[in-house]
Amino acid sequence: MRLQTASTSLSFLLLLSLQTLAVAGPLRVRVVDSLNASVAGARVAAGDRPAVVTGPDGAARIEISGPGMMRVERDGFEPADVRLSSAAGGEIVVRLRPAVVRNSIDVVVRDEPVHAPVVSTAMEIERGGARTVLDAVDQLVPGAFVTRRGVMGYGISTNGTGGISIRGVGGSPNTGVLVVVDGRPDMQGLMGHPLPDFYSLSDAGTVSVTEGPASVLYGSNAMGGAIEVKPTSPHPGVSTRLSSSLGSYLTGQHRLTHAMRWEKFYYSATAGVSHTAGDRPSSTFRDQDASLTMGYTRSPVWRTSIEGRYGHFHVEDPGPVTAPLSNSYARVGRGGFSANLDNSTSRTWGYMRFYQSNGNHYITDGFRSTDETTGFRLSQNFALTREMTAEVGSDVVHYGGRARNVTGKLDYGEHSMTSAAGFSRLQWTPTIRARFHAGVRYDDNSIAGAITVPEAGASYTLKDGYTVAAAVSRGFRNPTIRELYLFPAPNPLLKPEYMWNYQASLHARPAKNVAASLTGYYADLSDMIVTQGRYPNLRLSNAGRALNRGLEATLRWRPVTRMSLVSGYAYLRSTNLAPYLPEQKWNYSAEFDAGKAFVHIGGTTVGRRWADAAHGRQMSGYTVATCRIMVPVRRNWSIFTTLDNLFDRRYEVVPGYTMPGVNAAGGVTVSF
Repeated sequence: MRLQTASTSLSFLLLLSLQTLAVAGPLRVRVVDSLNASVAGARVAAGDRPAVVTGPDGAARIEISGPGMMRVERDGFEPADVRLSSAAGGEIVVRLRPAVVRNSIDVVVRDEPVHAPVVSTAMEIERGGARTVLDAVDQLVPGAFVTRRGVMGYGISTNGTGGISIRGVGGSPNTGVLVVVDGRPDMQGLMGHPLPDFYSLSDAGTVSVTEGPASVLYGSNAMGGAIEVKPTSPHPGVSTRLSSSLGSYLTGQHRLTHAMRWEKFYYSATAGVSHTAGDRPSSTFRDQDASLTMGYTRSPVWRTSIEGRYGHFHVEDPGPVTAPLSNSYARVGRGGFSANLDNSTSRTWGYMRFYQSNGNHYITDGFRSTDETTGFRLSQNFALTREMTAEVGSDVVHYGGRARNVTGKLDYGEHSMTSAAGFSRLQWTPTIRARFHAGVRYDDNSIAGAITVPEAGASYTLKDGYTVAAAVSRGFRNPTIRELYLFPAPNPLLKPEYMWNYQASLHARPAKNVAASLTGYYADLSDMIVTQGRYPNLRLSNAGRALNRGLEATLRWRPVTRMSLVSGYAYLRSTNLAPYLPEQKWNYSAEFDAGKAFVHIGGTTVGRRWADAAHGRQMSGYTVATCRIMVPVRRNWSIFTTLDNLFDRRYEVVPGYTMPGVNAAGGVTVSF
């Protein structure tokens, strides 16, 4: 085994420490719902203590060993994470909000893990060594797959990667899975796809992945699912966190976060730099990003905030190994802001967002573009009764831009479109074991026209720890400006793509330290936009169709307090499987907290894939593993080292781009 460590340094990582007084002792917890009624049977866990369950009065007493996180869970409600300080001997009231049935996986990035033997659907990103949000999604969600071509830098244009697919739906470029940042859809205005290299972990607080259509909530481009990224929220006081790493191929990531919260005001500033010389000639990547958020709590009900961010990256494309490229690169700069108004009372909660973003693209093949997106989004939840919760909302978004090719002397002109929509969802819980939910969205696009998409589902708890659920939903994707007016064969008569999704699942918790799930789904995709003919006689049309059927299984087991084993498997069978996407994928990891060190070993096994749309050539499957070791040195700093492609496998995710062999990195994280 060869270790390609052009420049590797041991480094440090901080296991986010709490700057509060450590006080141990008993704590009384009372759990209530949105109408202040007691919630019996809620599970409360804190630190490494055994979990307790609330009684008929919604109260329970738990021993705490000092500052940390406490998690409260109850079927039918969203789980609540509470930060503990010096509250021993007192009482904490925790209000749970009704949960809307969703097939999603929540990924917690930075908040401290709960070490109790309670199995949670939350998984940590940083402990697994992910470099970007999409890295984490690929590692932790078996039904998701992300293409890549090197050690760092997804790229854009013809040979760009970072394509996201969920259950075989995504498209090339990716326009079938939507990325949502703090409640607002994020995409390139002309092309309609997200920019993968902008989703770093510099300001990612939580990531939630919804599998299956999320069009009722987010409209177009959420046909296959949605990846929701929420920024970090500052804790009381002043905090600064610096993380820096360096490794093989001069690959480095450096992140700085500074935040302060006192009384009614808070702010948070982040900055990040990523870079690599690449594992092949002409595969350099450089990225810089920064964000600033300020907020003010006007009253116990109203909170205002404003957020701004900007990023710029330079990425080189080395080309396939059989036809290498030189000096082929793209440069992208994007920025934007959002103004937010949030509200929360015991019976209603919601938000308003006004946002704007713009970008400039420069590619060496002569393509130049500017794009802009402006939108408004409103969402409000109401607890109508103890059994019924409603959500209503609307959004309006205007996007477009201008493009040209200076080499071919082509002017694609300036184009734009506007979408306006209203949506509502209703959830009814007639008994403690049964839940029903339904929703609908009416969406009117200035070019594609109007469409109505529904969703409905139900779940039933057979007995404590065992729940069955079923759902049906419709998703859609409007044609993008590129497909309508730009290239490769624009067709202004294109119609939206549609998808009906049916799924059923079983969730089981046979023991307090074991959780498992099994989901089967059937998806019918129609009117898919495909390219027909041969160059120069190409034509885009709604001629594609596919039936996707699959199974997904997950298992999470904590055999002892400080060890966790996680595994997920996905099987997909499609009548029209897109290139590079596997029929089978298996994620797995083992984590062990030894006190003086934390060890994570994880891996992904990917089955065979088609190398072309005609299904004429297959690509081999592969297994890639990662090992990450973190060692706390002092209270506020620690070191880590990461080994990627641990077994030095030779593999390709996309044809012609051989992935790097075993490579290493090390770093330091300091908090002060």
